[in-house]
Amino acid sequence: MFEEIYREARQRVIGLTMGLSAEELARTVPACPEWTVHQVIAHLSGEASDLVSGRMEGAPSDEWTARHVAERADVPADDLLEQWNVFGDKIAELMPRLPYQLALDAITHEADLRAALGRERLPDSVWQPTLVWMAPRRLPSVTVKTELGAIGDGPITLEVDGYELWRAFFGRRSRRQMESWGWSDPSPIDDIPFFPCRATDLEE
Repeated sequence: MFEEIYREARQRVIGLTMGLSAEELARTVPACPEWTVHQVIAHLSGEASDLVSGRMEGAPSDEWTARHVAERADVPADDLLEQWNVFGDKIAELMPRLPYQLALDAITHEADLRAALGRERLPDSVWQPTLVWMAPRRLPSVTVKTELGAIGDGPITLEVDGYELWRAFFGRRSRRQMESWGWSDPSPIDDIPFFPCRATDLEE
């Protein structure tokens, strides 16, 4: 599953961002306010490059991802996208079983870029299977009720829009937003995000 998710995300992001104007590349990405569109592309390309070359010291720390951006600050975005494509193909050759983190990072940043560029939301067919996969792993004590039906069988119930929960897993929602969902008991909130939740609300 994750090999296909990563390959298709790469193809979509390249189609989405190849040939962007300087103004578009310089836009701040609201979900990653410390990065521009160009810098998100630099991270995705650098991440793949490091995985192929085995340059994984410090991964997946902020310092590791910051290096991706710093080392590629002067590289044109279209060149970065071409490099990502090459490295992505090499990853497929080296790793028949792709690390799930790489695929999830790619579609998370695809969603970030779509919002920053004013494009349509990430297709449901992309994020929904990963939500079904993640929810029982992140929230084993919760039965999550979404438009997809019930996920999991824990004693705590949560009624929530599936996309909202999916974005929250990756730190794209604030604690206030997560507390506003339909919890029978909100105690598992701290177990939701892989990364620290946002200090302010994010709607995209």
